[in-house]
Amino acid sequence: METYIQQLQQFLADEKELLTDLALDVANAKNDYELAKAKAIYSTQLARVSGIEDTLNMALKVEEKGLTSK
Repeated sequence: METYIQQLQQFLADEKELLTDLALDVANAKNDYELAKAKAIYSTQLARVSGIEDTLNMALKVEEKGLTSK
């Protein structure tokens, strides 16, 4: 379980870095089309990051309660 949690933490860090890059794309959009496209991609990535955070939190709670087999 510890390995799974470490992998999730790394995955989350990578996805948050991508989210930051996408936020820059939103900020640097040159026209309405680019802005709408960048916002849509950012929103999708934000939902992805949120899902990974939820999964990580659930895994940490499971590990904390000792519900996993060793």
